[in-house]
Amino acid sequence: MADRGIHRPPRPQGPDPEEPKLPGPTRPDKISIWPVEADRFGIDVLFHGATGFKRADQIHRSLVDSGVGCQLRQELDNGWIVRFGPVERREMLDVLNGYVW
Repeated sequence: MADRGIHRPPRPQGPDPEEPKLPGPTRPDKISIWPVEADRFGIDVLFHGATGFKRADQIHRSLVDSGVGCQLRQELDNGWIVRFGPVERREMLDVLNGYVW
């Protein structure tokens, strides 16, 4: 299956630039979690609209910078999904608690 995620060029190296501020709470419009295989899960985190894109993009960048494999995809009706997994239960909770919620 072709990778339909949005790919960004590497971030510049050097002193850490100031992290962009998130536009309000990062709570998504919808979270979908499904079992994939023995105690592993796939997760989609959905946001809508221009503000939703900013939130999804920031979460995507934070996950990538932390070494968590994920994709950022545009959906119909101006929706944006951050998809990651499969991950183990503990990793799923870490990502949801540390980055998404």
